[in-house]
Amino acid sequence: MSRSIRVTKAVAVASLFGAATIVAPAANAAQEPSMTITLGATVTGKTVDVAYKDSGVQYYANDGRKAMSRYGAMAFFVDYGDDSDPDGYDGRPGLTCETTGPTSPFRDSVSSGYSHTYRKAGTYTITATGYYCGEGGLQTVEKTTTVNIAKPAPAPKVSAAAHIEYTVDGLTATLVPSVTGTQHEMKYGRNKHAKYGVPLVYTMSFPEGAEVSGGATKGGIKRATCTKHGSVEFDPVMLSGDPVAVTFPKPGTYEVTLSADVCTSQRIVSKTVTIVVPPTDPTPTDPTPEPTTPTPKPTEPTPTPTTPVPTTPAPTTPVPTTPVPTTPVPTTPVPTTPAPTTPAPTTPAPTTPVPTTPTTNTTVPTTTTSTTAATTPGTGPKVETDRMGDDTNALSLGVAGLVGAGALGGIVVARRRLQQ
Repeated sequence: MSRSIRVTKAVAVASLFGAATIVAPAANAAQEPSMTITLGATVTGKTVDVAYKDSGVQYYANDGRKAMSRYGAMAFFVDYGDDSDPDGYDGRPGLTCETTGPTSPFRDSVSSGYSHTYRKAGTYTITATGYYCGEGGLQTVEKTTTVNIAKPAPAPKVSAAAHIEYTVDGLTATLVPSVTGTQHEMKYGRNKHAKYGVPLVYTMSFPEGAEVSGGATKGGIKRATCTKHGSVEFDPVMLSGDPVAVTFPKPGTYEVTLSADVCTSQRIVSKTVTIVVPPTDPTPTDPTPEPTTPTPKPTEPTPTPTTPVPTTPAPTTPVPTTPVPTTPVPTTPVPTTPAPTTPAPTTPAPTTPVPTTPTTNTTVPTTTTSTTAATTPGTGPKVETDRMGDDTNALSLGVAGLVGAGALGGIVVARRRLQQ
């Protein structure tokens, strides 16, 4: 360790190295020059802090023009007992000590400011040397103390891991980054160990096109370095106090990475998660399907065999026809003038469709003509209706025949009369 030796007055030295008590000197030729030193050392690990006090009486110092009193020693040094440079100050350059004449008291004290760290364990002798103007010129006084630097305890085992928890809602993922485990203490500021439960540096990286909002995506402890001492547990809320919201441009698969520089032998820990953003479904469906009742398949009806019911034809009564008597008339040739004949209107009997039930054919006998009744499928009552129609037709034919015969007879008589 390099140390610089400063040349200054006692007041400046006291201000530089700590709180000091300065007593204004008073000329006193009767006091003999002398100097005393008290020295103390405090060890922490491999580091020692030194405090000292010095006081005494000395002759004036001469700068070549005049002699003057001094408020502090001519010089003061602290050697730590190894090969490092000493700490202290030197006020001697440009001054010479008076060897006779008046004297003045001096005193100062420094409670802190001299600190040294040893490179290895061992026992070391610390020596404080003070210089003052005494009998015969510049005089020195030494004070020593011994310190023991023990071997440091093995560094505790530390281990850290990075994590990212997330949820997805539409195109936006909410991320909670964290670092768990332990790390060594940090050295922050001047020789101060800090127990910070956060990484030195941490960053999060996102895919191109993603919009990031909220939370802290990077940070750390500025101007801090890692030590190999102690074990500090990470505080998970230091990173996850505010979740990070990431909105992706479209559905797909994306990677997000958390990287942290921590005070462990591994130094860098990282975690990468793969986030799947599903397509947006405009009509959300119930994940639990409703039970469906199968619709029975229609079955074709099985035809029922039918047995035809035999029908018994109703007995028919023949309608008697009475012949019209004809009187023979002498045939007299007359001009044959055909008389207009008016056909007798026949009214067809109405027929009603009935279910298809086979019936037997019935023949209605007549005296002069025989008429075959039409066979119409139907039930018993329908057969009776058809018979009545047949009888009506037969009666109409008989009446027409009688009318026709009468007309013919009249024509014959007329002809006979003409012939006569």
